[in-house]
Amino acid sequence: MSKNPQDAHHPRPSPPVIRGELAPPGYADPGHTEPGAHPYAPLAGSAAPLRPAAVPYRPAAVQPYAQPAGHPGTGPYGAPPGPVPMLLPLKSVGAAFVLTFFFGPLGMLYSTVGGALVMIGVTLGLAVLTGIVLFVISLVTLGIGAVLAIFAPMVGLPVWIASMIWGCLAASRHNERVQAQLAAFGGHRPPGY
Repeated sequence: MSKNPQDAHHPRPSPPVIRGELAPPGYADPGHTEPGAHPYAPLAGSAAPLRPAAVPYRPAAVQPYAQPAGHPGTGPYGAPPGPVPMLLPLKSVGAAFVLTFFFGPLGMLYSTVGGALVMIGVTLGLAVLTGIVLFVISLVTLGIGAVLAIFAPMVGLPVWIASMIWGCLAASRHNERVQAQLAAFGGHRPPGY
């Protein structure tokens, strides 16, 4: 029973059941079924549901397969296609130049990952070596050699220029390899490349 005080004065009637709606067992829809009848039983006075006559299942006969005429292994559409090479996309030499100009050895990751790792290692090695040399010079000259720290970034300038050249050459060589593969494939790109 609801705790609403209005329900005590005006009890709510049970909602009607719509045909096809799930109903609790034993519920009789007033005026439509007999009390105690199954809720899904056909209505009184209606005909039994029509069912199609049972037809036995017969699978269709399997067509025999014969090797097509011609060379063994060839289908009706000609020889099977040969292996399709994996064509890599072309790399822009201009993009390689811009990336290495602004990011140095990190920009080489676009054109050559191995070369970028080499140049990053060279850069870190030079930075450590420059730090050690500046420390020793400053120690020997009682701190006067610390002025040379202003010129420490100049040690990285040759590495920066070398990474720009190497990045552009690597992108160009990559494009030459892709063009050679393309020529071997017949001179046209497959769809999607």
